[in-house]
Amino acid sequence: MRIGVLSDTHGALDRAEKALRRMGEIDMLLHAGDHYRDAGQLARLLAVPVHAVTGNCDYRAGGPEELLLDVGGVTIWLTHGHLYEVHFSGQKLLHRAREQNARVVVYGHTHVPFNRECDGVLLFNPGSIYHPRGGSGPGYGLLDIEAGRVKAELCEL
Repeated sequence: MRIGVLSDTHGALDRAEKALRRMGEIDMLLHAGDHYRDAGQLARLLAVPVHAVTGNCDYRAGGPEELLLDVGGVTIWLTHGHLYEVHFSGQKLLHRAREQNARVVVYGHTHVPFNRECDGVLLFNPGSIYHPRGGSGPGYGLLDIEAGRVKAELCEL
């Protein structure tokens, strides 16, 4: 299964659509918050499931703050990250991921891409297509899950 990953789109739908085209054929899209409604707009362009969570800029958006998904036998925890102080450390994310038996954490909030396995849990942040930070360019991510194995890739527009 090929999964496209976006976060922190902040209304930059033109860039999000460009990222979708660059992703190629995907089976699912994950949006890790900040402009939850953008995910709904993008879902209209896709014929695949779109899962999204709210972020710290999603006042009254009405969506979930977290989602747990089972994808091909791999548990993915989708969160924006602001509730777990991700600007300072990934420790709270790791702790919560272990509580939920998640193998992959997809998050955003920092606008900085991150792709690293820590103690058996993949922490994956695609960065931001709207306002990238940390010296990165506008970014998105791809997750490939096959036979319980996860391959993660960070991409720039």
